[in-house]
Amino acid sequence: MELEVLLKNMLQKIRQNVNQLGLANTLLYLFNKSLYRISFKKIKLHKYYITRQPVSKEKLVPFNKALDIEINQIEVNDSLLLHMDRPLGNLQARFRQGGHCFAAIKKGKFAGNLWLNFDQYQEDEVRCTYSLLPHGQAAWDYDVFVVPQFRLTYTFAKLWDVVNAAMHQRGILYVYSRINFYNISSLQAHERLGSKIIGSLVFVTIGNYQLSFSVHFRPYVTISTNRNVFPTLFIK
Repeated sequence: MELEVLLKNMLQKIRQNVNQLGLANTLLYLFNKSLYRISFKKIKLHKYYITRQPVSKEKLVPFNKALDIEINQIEVNDSLLLHMDRPLGNLQARFRQGGHCFAAIKKGKFAGNLWLNFDQYQEDEVRCTYSLLPHGQAAWDYDVFVVPQFRLTYTFAKLWDVVNAAMHQRGILYVYSRINFYNISSLQAHERLGSKIIGSLVFVTIGNYQLSFSVHFRPYVTISTNRNVFPTLFIK
């Protein structure tokens, strides 16, 4: 009886994944999880969607709302970094790579953050550097986070308004993101903001070796045999 319930729950979850991801991505997701396990965590596959969104002058938050939310651009030694769910050393390394961090504070409490890079971004999950073209007109947003207790407030909307205004003032026309293919909620959130998928990338890592390929971005194939080498991929 327990086995029957287990199989039923498993099939229900697979059907749910097919409805959300589509059959091909569901099979890819299951294949990746199985491959990772049977290879003793030595082989992993990553598939990303790259999204692009125009920078807009429109504001999401009415002028008389969210008056208790403050958005600040913070620097490398700001104490707010200690509240972010990432190792401090990793966050400080982002600044050295050209990162800009915007933090939200609501009623004196850290409420969320959003990071931006201009022109290029060094991936933190696989080995590659995204080069955004044309230079001077594009930004990369990443690690968007809102503290759970503030997710039903204007926190994200006000954070995005301030970041959007900063990009517009700098002459940025488009902002790009990379999203894991199975992260439906993130894809939907970006879509609501006007973001569209412009292509995909696949990375396969086997120990120190990494292979990437894409039909949308150049170079279409890259090979890295050194953990310190980050091939450049051109996004436009």
